[in-house]
Amino acid sequence: MGLDAEQLPYAVAAVAILISIFMALQPKKSSGSETKYPIILGFATGNPEYKVMQTEALKVAKSSPGGSQITPGVLDRIYGNSKIESRYLCVPDFSPSLKRDDDPLFYPPTDDGSDWYKIPVEQRLDKFREKAVPLVSAVCKKAVADAGISMEDIGKLVVVSSTGFLGPGLDCAIIEEIGLSRGVDRALIGFMGCAAAMNGFRVGMDYCRSHEKAALVCCVELSSVHTTFDDNINDSILHAIFGDGCAAAVLGGKTAAEAPKGAFAIVDDHAWLMEGTEDGITLSINEKGISCKLSKYLPQYIAKNMKGYVDGFLEKHDMSFSDVDFWAVHPGGRRIIEEAQNGLGLTEEQTKYSWSVLNDYGNMLSPSVMFVLELILNEHKEELNKGNDGFSQGLAFSFSPGVGAEGILLKVLKRRACCALGGVGSSTTTGPRFACVAFFKMHSMHHPARSPLRRNVPLRG
Repeated sequence: MGLDAEQLPYAVAAVAILISIFMALQPKKSSGSETKYPIILGFATGNPEYKVMQTEALKVAKSSPGGSQITPGVLDRIYGNSKIESRYLCVPDFSPSLKRDDDPLFYPPTDDGSDWYKIPVEQRLDKFREKAVPLVSAVCKKAVADAGISMEDIGKLVVVSSTGFLGPGLDCAIIEEIGLSRGVDRALIGFMGCAAAMNGFRVGMDYCRSHEKAALVCCVELSSVHTTFDDNINDSILHAIFGDGCAAAVLGGKTAAEAPKGAFAIVDDHAWLMEGTEDGITLSINEKGISCKLSKYLPQYIAKNMKGYVDGFLEKHDMSFSDVDFWAVHPGGRRIIEEAQNGLGLTEEQTKYSWSVLNDYGNMLSPSVMFVLELILNEHKEELNKGNDGFSQGLAFSFSPGVGAEGILLKVLKRRACCALGGVGSSTTTGPRFACVAFFKMHSMHHPARSPLRRNVPLRG
């Protein structure tokens, strides 16, 4: 049956579209032009051996020279309202029942009754090295093993800490302890506080996009070696919420086609320095240690600014709040999570991973949000093992001095069928899938009765 003059242009257009589909689905001659994404290949967390119940920590605070001078009842309220049940600390002073003979107290009471928490910063950093090296080395080994690669496959080492400054640093110790190449590229990130993991991810992401080898990003914080109990509420709050911990992730640059099934890609990062919040989080190094001061207005700063921060992040990717499957909110404390919820309109169910980490570990500074991500990754893997899809995409964020909001967008790169021919799925309106839909729409404009859309025939792909 021949074509009349009216049908001929549509037939030509259909042939052209089919040719473009065929060409688009041909194997690429080179993968060099394909986008490489930083994929999370391995993940691990760890803590020091001493588990401290909040009730034990309160007793120690009350018996300290500075704590004993605080108005009765204040410490009880601070510790009791923290939403923290336990933490892990690297020194035995706060869990007397777990003390070992071969690990003496770091803060032994003085004979003259003077404040035994006033220790020089040099001594504190020595203790940091002693406790941090074995912890971070063990966690890094676990992360590399979880990635299923060898130490020779690591080309970049990123070490993050705000509680330990050493030279030679932890990077040198890690290379020695776990057997990384002595030619590995190294980067150190310090004094970025709770958000430092995000800065570490950013460095690792940049490396993976342009190199074949993987990046190892590790965070270790030991706040307990900087404990003081001066006669002020800030020190009491710090001791009530901060814990010690370590986390590591292995990132590898992969295209969507190369990415392991169900693996998360860190597709973007986003930072925003909030205006007029300089007093929110301040860090300092003094002769008696490294200290942090938290403004009473910090929760308000977060509540006021987080909606705009997240809106800006999502707009970059043409996403809305309903597109976010999970939220990895930094568990910086009860008020921090609550005000992040208030500012973003999130429920406790949506922030359950953050509440869980806060309850079990307290605020570990930079590793904290990685502990939250680990819970999310584990749940995602469980769903995949059941044959389900698991999560698709989500946001993780935390806060730096400034106050800065720092976050990453994670997505699962999935293969999707396209008109029974296949192709990598995308949220964009380009490529073979769009070509097929465009043809159906164009054809149905002139022949409504023949349109599968009008006949409620589902399009697959």
